[in-house]
Amino acid sequence: MKVICAGLSKTGTTSLCRALRILGYSVHDHPEHVLLNLDNYVNIFNGTVNDDIIFREMYENVDAVTDAPACIFYGNILSQFPDAKVVLSVRDSPEIWTRSLMQTYSYFGQATWYAPGRWYSFLTPYLSKTVAKLRYFYSCVTIFMSGCDGMTFDANAPGDPPYGFGKLGFKKIYHDHNAGVKQALPPNQLLVYNVKEGWGPLCEFLGKEVPEEPFPNENVSQSDGKVAIIDEILRFNPTEIAWKETMRSLFIAGGLLAATAGSAVMAFCG
Repeated sequence: MKVICAGLSKTGTTSLCRALRILGYSVHDHPEHVLLNLDNYVNIFNGTVNDDIIFREMYENVDAVTDAPACIFYGNILSQFPDAKVVLSVRDSPEIWTRSLMQTYSYFGQATWYAPGRWYSFLTPYLSKTVAKLRYFYSCVTIFMSGCDGMTFDANAPGDPPYGFGKLGFKKIYHDHNAGVKQALPPNQLLVYNVKEGWGPLCEFLGKEVPEEPFPNENVSQSDGKVAIIDEILRFNPTEIAWKETMRSLFIAGGLLAATAGSAVMAFCG
């Protein structure tokens, strides 16, 4: 582990991940955290695992980590890789970060078929163990990162988000997280970085040559409210597994129901 990116989601982490890969690092971004370590993070969140050694086991063969949930546990990861450099990605202001995060949460709840709030949502955790894990994982990640359950968040709903966290709460968490990172690291081990600054500060900090290609600009929120990283999440393996498990359970339940109904009809007619 050479680089720990401690910036919260929606601080340019997808662009930073792409930049690190261009510089030659192997990176675990949010999709890799879920694809490869969903069970580990579920166990971390529910307290089954309390030893930081789990982070060494998860990331000892990786050069860098970006985005949630790694950014939440940057200190735990750093305890296992104390020589790693830390990049704290930030936005222009807490208000801009809050607005971007709220949009992402709102789209996540609308676009994710296993999210709570749909008429069938109370059934899905029972139909698929992967759905149960994903819902628990994303609820924990978003509550840890913002104080609000992103699975049930609606930016257009009247009043404050669930758990009483309005915009001031979001901004306080953003401020407190960044302040904590700055206090925990010596200046020579930490880069506070806005991706708008481009290659210069990042390459100087990491001791890399500046690439010829432009600095990447990834996961920009679209005018229609869509968020690219959410669409990617819905395409990758755990979500596909969850869908297959749900359909298999429905098929089995339908078969059993049909068999039971057929037996009842035959008994009645007989």
